[in-house]
Amino acid sequence: MDRRHDIEELARRFLDAMKLSLTASVTEEPDSFQVDLGGPDAYLLLERKGGVLDALQLVMGKVAEARLQLDKRLVVDCEGYRKGRDAELVQIALSAADKVRKLRQPMELAPMNPYERRLVHLALAEQEGVASASQGDGFLKRILITPA
Repeated sequence: MDRRHDIEELARRFLDAMKLSLTASVTEEPDSFQVDLGGPDAYLLLERKGGVLDALQLVMGKVAEARLQLDKRLVVDCEGYRKGRDAELVQIALSAADKVRKLRQPMELAPMNPYERRLVHLALAEQEGVASASQGDGFLKRILITPA
C-alpha cells in the first residue's frame, strides 16, 4: 500500500470539495508526511495568518488518521508558508529563551495551536537554562518559558 499515493488522493478530494485550484505533492519524512500545496488559489489558504491552512491540516490529519491509519503526523504546507512560519516561531522561542536566561524572569509567548507549540517545545528542549510548559485551555494555548 503506497501511503504517499493515498495521501495525495485524500488531498485531491479535499481540494476538489473546496473547489480550490491547487495541486498536492506528498513526501515522506522520518516522523511525518509532508503535503505541499501550490497553485492559483494558494492565497485563500494563507489569509488570516494561515488560519485556513491550519484548519485544513487539522481536518486532513484527523481524516488520514482515521481512514488511512497513519502512524505519522500529516503536515500541510502551501507554497512554503509553513516552513517560513516554523523558522520564525523557532527564532521567537530562541530569542525569548535568551531573555529568560538573562533576566531570570519567566516569559509568556502568544497563543499557539498544537503544531506550533510542539515546534517551540522541541526548539527549547535543546536549550540549557530554560524550561517550557503549555498553559491554558482549548485549542490555542500559551507557552510559559521559565529559568531552569
